[in-house]
Amino acid sequence: METRQQNSSLLQTTRFEVSAVGTAFGSWRLCNAQLASELQTDVEWIARRCGVNSRAVCAPGETTVSLAAKAGRSALCRHDGEKPDLLICATFTPEYQLCPSAPSVAHALDLDNIPAFDVNAACAGGVVGLLVALNFLSAGGAHCVLLVASDTPTRYLAKDDAQTRILFGDGAAALLLKKSPDGGTSLRSWVLGSDGAGAQSFYVPQERQLKQEPSIPAVRMDGRALFRFAVERGSEALVNACSQAGIAPRDVDVVVVHQANLRIIEALQQRTGIAAERWVITLGETGNTGGASVLIALAHLLSSRTLRPGDRVLIGAFGAGLTWAAILIEW
Repeated sequence: METRQQNSSLLQTTRFEVSAVGTAFGSWRLCNAQLASELQTDVEWIARRCGVNSRAVCAPGETTVSLAAKAGRSALCRHDGEKPDLLICATFTPEYQLCPSAPSVAHALDLDNIPAFDVNAACAGGVVGLLVALNFLSAGGAHCVLLVASDTPTRYLAKDDAQTRILFGDGAAALLLKKSPDGGTSLRSWVLGSDGAGAQSFYVPQERQLKQEPSIPAVRMDGRALFRFAVERGSEALVNACSQAGIAPRDVDVVVVHQANLRIIEALQQRTGIAAERWVITLGETGNTGGASVLIALAHLLSSRTLRPGDRVLIGAFGAGLTWAAILIEW
């Protein structure tokens, strides 16, 4: 289970800017009171268990592609410059089996014929997608990248499964990224890893079908195994990203991690020693939105406060597969 660490002088000297951000969520709001009634449990137990107060859920007709397109359109409307010449969609809940969602997102945004492809690293997808986008910018393969992360995990949840239904929500976020040779944000370090031995900690078995919707399989989740993995591998990746950049975790100004579960984030705070007030937490009103959660939290950060030049932002995620990723950027 060795963590693979990669560095490239070309990538690390590339400077970029986040030109615009956008978000989108399922239009139905599922609060704890309603969920407690459906699951025959209590509101306090749900909040204590995961830190989620309400979550966004897709209404009929809303999909991974429609949320991705809405988030992408929001970002593009905030940017009055060149159109993207590459679209990357990070998702592990694609619109169709055997077909990437990114081309459909590009079509919905009137960006037909540009390169468009999916990245699937489950809940680490947003961070992996960001790293892929920066690689394209550094290599000159693109000058402007629209990175979208969109996931709709609630359609894979059994209606009577309290373990999963209290956690997940549907959402998307988009970042418009441009190469900025004369200044901007720089990538200081990154860590990537995987452990296929844990592939069945979170997956959809083909043999199990939902009683309510026979054509849609329901997810299986080993919550304890995932909690242990997220805390151990997540903290290790965050600390290693700091070490590669030559700084101590306490020197980080802002931390943005996968919004999986408040208990996981609190455990990561303890293990890394980074003060709690430096962590961006959005899951209370969104739930766990899969690979979109990190970019949603990052979009919230960029929309709600002004980062100062030199601020160090640590970004990390961990998910099914098992996969994990962490990057350190300097504003």
